[in-house]
Amino acid sequence: MSLYDELVTAVGVDRVEPLPDLGTPPCFRVVPGSAAEVAEVIRRAGASGAAVHPVGAGARPSRIDKDPKGERSRVFISTQRLDQVLQLDEQSLLVHAQAGLTGLDLERILAPRGLSIGDYPPVVLNSSLGGIIAVRTPGKSSARHGFFEDAVVGVSAVLADGRTVHTRIAPRRATGPDLSRALCGSEGTIGFITSAVLRIHTKPEARLVGAYLLPSFDAAVSAVLFALREEAAPAGMRIYDAAEAARHFNGHVLPRGHTLLVAATAGPTDLAACDRDLITSAVIAEGGSVTDTALADLWWRRLHAGEPTPGPAPTLQIMATPSKLRPVYKAVLAEATRLGASARAHVSRFDADGAVMFYSIERDGVAADDTTAAAVERIAEQAGGWLLGARATKLDTYLRSLREHLDPHRIMNPGTLV
Repeated sequence: MSLYDELVTAVGVDRVEPLPDLGTPPCFRVVPGSAAEVAEVIRRAGASGAAVHPVGAGARPSRIDKDPKGERSRVFISTQRLDQVLQLDEQSLLVHAQAGLTGLDLERILAPRGLSIGDYPPVVLNSSLGGIIAVRTPGKSSARHGFFEDAVVGVSAVLADGRTVHTRIAPRRATGPDLSRALCGSEGTIGFITSAVLRIHTKPEARLVGAYLLPSFDAAVSAVLFALREEAAPAGMRIYDAAEAARHFNGHVLPRGHTLLVAATAGPTDLAACDRDLITSAVIAEGGSVTDTALADLWWRRLHAGEPTPGPAPTLQIMATPSKLRPVYKAVLAEATRLGASARAHVSRFDADGAVMFYSIERDGVAADDTTAAAVERIAEQAGGWLLGARATKLDTYLRSLREHLDPHRIMNPGTLV
């Protein structure tokens, strides 16, 4: 049989869409309705020598990356129909959900029961659960709940030969390797995730916000790190330098050299108040003071209630460890000035590993050209920052070995990672 006939046999003719605009060899989009159908599609695609690519819920590919094994047919598997909650354990606070369900849809299912995935940015939860788990980025972090993959208790996935693995087979205290850690962030290269067991939370009884004025960017960073070291667990925090605060808060002018810190805490009322008090104490210890709470209210509404944030999008997004946040910030501002441009910044997504800095590089009020942005990016990296989404390569040898063992013919998302 042809590859098309194989796919139709697996899922039905209405669930297979030829993609002639992607050229030759032929490509197809397939929409299976169960994990068993995913396994059958992958098995048949592999037997036909085709490559397999996950495309998420409802996505239609518009291009294909170069295949290191040469040109071959492609099968793009959508998780659009894998959109069900399979089990909800309200006592253990665990939910087993299929990979095509978006984070926001899961949140809507949990909310009437007084439950929540956690304080993750809505822009992240707009993606399918499979996509959130399979692609590891700093945007999926919460100062209160950690990285999204920390909530993953187990996953079900289909391997390149069509076998299905289920990593949730014992409590976490059981011994032995945890394959789910390898599947998280693997971008579909070692397995196609079909469902996941996630740890969830009760919705917070209270949510409190606060705004603080600090005498410098350095002092604001120190206050945040101090609060985190004291085990404050905020729902979110963000630092705005003076230029960024003016842009985001309707021309709100900070005293010269000062910086704005906004924060939100959540949980039982006493704990939320305790976390807020820890942040306030850290601010005061760094020479800061409490300021207009309306600024924090506006920030939180923009972050979680859909209120629009002033554009345009930042020019540059840089990750940095706690010790590198301040030198990277100073290096970026100095380089922008040297090039005849200006830079403003806000910092968020704080956790024990550091934070992400969002820079807007401008010249004469408009976004700087690509050459200027690239020069500033190089300086940020020289100062110890990492471009957001950059991948560490030191474990590539391990990843290649794992892929070679599980997928010797490289049919699973070829051209991705290594």
